Amino acid sequence: MVKILHCADLHLDAPFVCGDVRKSELRRSELLSTFSSMMNYVKHNGIDIVVISGDLFESENVTRDTASMLQREFADNPMCRFVIAPGNHDPYTDNGVYGKIKFPSNVYIFKNSNVSCFSFEELNVDVYGYAFVNPILEYNPFKNVKPNLNSRINILCAHGELGAAKSTSCPITVEEIRETGFDYVALGHIHAGSDVEKIDDTFYAYSGCLEGRDFGECGYKGAILCEFEKVKYELKASFKKLRFCKRHYEIERVNVSGAQNISDVLPAVKNVIEEKQYSRDALVRVILEGDVSPELVIAKSAFTSVEEMLFYLEIVNKTRPFYDIEKLENDPTIRGAFYEELKDMLESEDENERQIAYSALKYGLSALGGNNVIDF
Repeated sequence: MVKILHCADLHLDAPFVCGDVRKSELRRSELLSTFSSMMNYVKHNGIDIVVISGDLFESENVTRDTASMLQREFADNPMCRFVIAPGNHDPYTDNGVYGKIKFPSNVYIFKNSNVSCFSFEELNVDVYGYAFVNPILEYNPFKNVKPNLNSRINILCAHGELGAAKSTSCPITVEEIRETGFDYVALGHIHAGSDVEKIDDTFYAYSGCLEGRDFGECGYKGAILCEFEKVKYELKASFKKLRFCKRHYEIERVNVSGAQNISDVLPAVKNVIEEKQYSRDALVRVILEGDVSPELVIAKSAFTSVEEMLFYLEIVNKTRPFYDIEKLENDPTIRGAFYEELKDMLESEDENERQIAYSALKYGLSALGGNNVIDF
């Protein structure tokens, strides 16, 4: 049984996004630690091959220290073979990082956009793949490509965008995957990852990224452990998703309709955090929704006790002040005139326009009442 670890989109040295600069920088260093944890798993669990389906790092950001770390980690796992297919963020160029780093002999890198193959006869495995040679690849290099020997375990390492015909990052179709006849297509580029799918005799999946970098990459991240055996052209395969990320991003929507003050909001937010069992490994964006009292003030300091439960908390206030519309319509003062000016926008079919109008109404009426508005 051959063990292959499929990972992609590590983006080593890439910037992380959260509202705390110090924590963003910490997350950047944690990614390197996560990579080391994965390499430790590889070393102690008998992994035969690691396929990295693109974007191992970001060429514009990679540091000398990270390059040295990669050399050291790969060399420290001499029994494992590491196969890398450069992607759109780390394309292969002779004067780029891949061309300048002297990798150990157990590292195999695809160097051009034509499909080529690394054969590991002792494992009965052939790994095919290609490289981005610049950030744009508008066609699929493995279209109409088939493995040379069906008696081998045939893996295709491919960075590209499935189901996006106009993609400039290697457009791929499921039909093109089916036609290849590979045993497994190890995809990279989509950070969310996917389940392992099968069409005809070909398995395929996105491993997803190793660590989420912002709230567009929610959930646990990691790699896919693949186990293969082929006897007389008959493939036996099993797959397991492995978590390697140290922390995870999550988004929660909390309806606080009817809230009169912050003491009505805080328990609702805390309940969601506790129900989902989020802890110090979580970065959580809470979106507050619903119609609330115009007197409700959302201040960041009110959520300190919740933030202490997490690595990072972000509050997004999407609530709408609930006003007595009939009273405003009949108000003969400037308050009524101000409402009339906003009425069309408040009744708009465009949700964004309504949201802007409600915010304007909230700020305007508060200002007319001599009150200060504290908001995010």
